[in-house]
Amino acid sequence: MLNIVLCLLVQLPFLRVEAALVAPDALILNISATATHPIPSTLYGYMWEDISHSGDGGLYAELLQNRAFQGVIPGTQNALNAWQPFNGARLSVTSKTAGISASLPNSLEVQIPKVVSGPIGFENTGFWGIKVQSGWTYNGSFYAKAASFSGTMTVSLKSTGGTILATKEISGISKKWKKFTFEFQPSASAENEQNVFSVVVDGKAAAGQTIFFGMFSLFPPTFRGRENGMRIDLAEALAATQPGVWRFPGGNNLEGLSFDTRWKWNETIGRLEDRPGRVADWGYPNTDGLGLLEYLNWAEDLGAEPILGVWDGISTANYSELDTWTIVPEADLQPYIDDVLNELEFIVGDAKTTEGGKRRASLGRTEPYALKYIEIGNEDMFQPDSYAGYRWNAFVTAIGAKYPNFEFLATTLPSTALTPAYQRIDFHMYSTPTWFTANAFMFDAYPRNGTQWFVGEYAVTSTNETNTLGDLPSGRLANPTLQGAVAEAAFMTGMERNSDVVFASAYAPSLQHIRSYQWTPDIITYDAMNMVKSTSYYVQQMFSLNKGTHVLSTTPVASNDTAPLFWVASYNNDTDVVSLKVSNAGTQDLVANIFLDGFSATKFASAVSLSSPVLSPISGQFSASNTLEEPEQIIPVSTAFALPFSDRFNYTFRAMSVTVISVQAATALDV
Repeated sequence: MLNIVLCLLVQLPFLRVEAALVAPDALILNISATATHPIPSTLYGYMWEDISHSGDGGLYAELLQNRAFQGVIPGTQNALNAWQPFNGARLSVTSKTAGISASLPNSLEVQIPKVVSGPIGFENTGFWGIKVQSGWTYNGSFYAKAASFSGTMTVSLKSTGGTILATKEISGISKKWKKFTFEFQPSASAENEQNVFSVVVDGKAAAGQTIFFGMFSLFPPTFRGRENGMRIDLAEALAATQPGVWRFPGGNNLEGLSFDTRWKWNETIGRLEDRPGRVADWGYPNTDGLGLLEYLNWAEDLGAEPILGVWDGISTANYSELDTWTIVPEADLQPYIDDVLNELEFIVGDAKTTEGGKRRASLGRTEPYALKYIEIGNEDMFQPDSYAGYRWNAFVTAIGAKYPNFEFLATTLPSTALTPAYQRIDFHMYSTPTWFTANAFMFDAYPRNGTQWFVGEYAVTSTNETNTLGDLPSGRLANPTLQGAVAEAAFMTGMERNSDVVFASAYAPSLQHIRSYQWTPDIITYDAMNMVKSTSYYVQQMFSLNKGTHVLSTTPVASNDTAPLFWVASYNNDTDVVSLKVSNAGTQDLVANIFLDGFSATKFASAVSLSSPVLSPISGQFSASNTLEEPEQIIPVSTAFALPFSDRFNYTFRAMSVTVISVQAATALDV
């Protein structure tokens, strides 16, 4: 394949001659000064649930895994996940002594042998390692008690090889639970993530003693300094895409595997000591340290519109066997409706006149949160009979009667008739690059009848057309690829071009810990030390940061006849910038001759493009991905080029690429 320079400067005038999409002269494209409709601020964002340790061990900055022994069976090996003895201490998790709170009944029992010398205790290995950074202040705490031991305890951050990176001495243990707090300020950074949190006592002083510990915590600095907040690098990466919407708390993880293990909002607020956690849907316990208030604060920090999913009476049980799902009978639904009403009152209720608002204020938030969108359930197309029969109606009617300004999202198929009729509907799709390019125009003919779409989960997941969610040997993608990101971009041009009916979208899933995951691909992958932004991440960033305020009409309109080029043009009435987003999903470089109809541009244009780098070892390798080992194989490249003419230019769109071209309108457009 020829490597063609991205920007071809126009030296001579050229004629408006329409041509087929055949390389190298692919397209004559006219961008009009006429706006077709405004672009909603919610168009691009993320769906969230705690899967693949995206919360605990991921965005939630807590460094200690299994910190409070939640969702485990005392006395079992699994109850000691991430904990290990040091120098022969005997560890077990027990509920036979009173826990630190009613919500956290389990404790770590540490038995010291009768004959021992030197330091002895235990370690926590974190979420497959702990990042130790010089210049950071780490805030830690735990509870402890002992019947007769009253000596000092030494807490440390150290490498697995034994190098001490930070340490503190603690004293004052007694027969009753007492909370101990401490700070670490490492003077040097660790070489890698192979570090542990250590608690030891002097073996001679503690010989034969039993010490109990509960509710450990260790936090590094957090995003924007939030207490109980977010991991900085992951938070900054998500914030850097300026998402307009944040859908939470799931997903299947909202529904639970049973009624009792559903996500319960009231068990995720208040002191960490009062949050019992839960056995969640994705194979590991959730601490619920990342709870309702943390989610709402996070959405505010992002500047994103929250879309709150509420539990609507189903649990997934065996996900692959729909007849095993449990459904609340209509006669038994009211308590769960009341629970949702209480949740909403907690979020938006007046701090002086409502019980929910008063409770929120007691936790430090007097002002109600801004909440507009309520999603009733999750993927209820799998249980459509009860959803259409009574569940949708019961929740919408009850919530609407108390909160008439909320807007509701249905989660079933568009063809399912609901009463009252839905105005917004959530659509999910995980598929192949071919599906996303073939369906880039699915919204073009959608009736403009007042109903709007939320593409609430979407991603290219596989190259296997018949098994898009199979295993890796069957074509499932381990990481987003360039080809997949280009196909997603093609689909996104269709969403933006039709953003009068697609009011929001949410890429999913968001995050993946490389040491423990249940889903691929994911937009950001990380370990305890590092993270990598995927090709799909960069597409989300390019589209979101160059969204514009209005869609501009183009001639021709992108269609199946103009594949493999897909595009949408927009105008930002705050900056007078016209942006052209183009996905070239083909295997050849294609040239577009671009005309500006009804307006002129200033003397230069800029472009940001994502493709396999020219002259690189992976040039032309469209299945390439960014990985933790090679995090920057494919990254956006920014260029600027002169415009010899104020109303036209040409541009070469490289094979399998995503490009955003921006020009400054000489005068404001009348939109």
